[in-house]
Amino acid sequence: MMKSYDIDTLYQKYKSLNKRQRVRLLSRLQAQGIAVVRIQPYAYPEAPSIKHLFFYFEGSREAVPYFLLEPSVWQTVQKEIIQVYYND
Repeated sequence: MMKSYDIDTLYQKYKSLNKRQRVRLLSRLQAQGIAVVRIQPYAYPEAPSIKHLFFYFEGSREAVPYFLLEPSVWQTVQKEIIQVYYND
């Protein structure tokens, strides 16, 4: 089983990616059949310690919070964020 990361770690790593890295991340996810077109990091102004990643998928305008993704999709997203962060 793959290592699981906490949302704070993934939020910070995603936020630190530059535009080229974010495009590469989306391409890597799409190549694996995950039709994500945008990832939006978000921290609530009234509770900045609460971090989220919202996902927008092809054909839908609805944002999906990370905790509602299928576990296998979330595992892949985690792996790819870490991969792009460290190796790109």
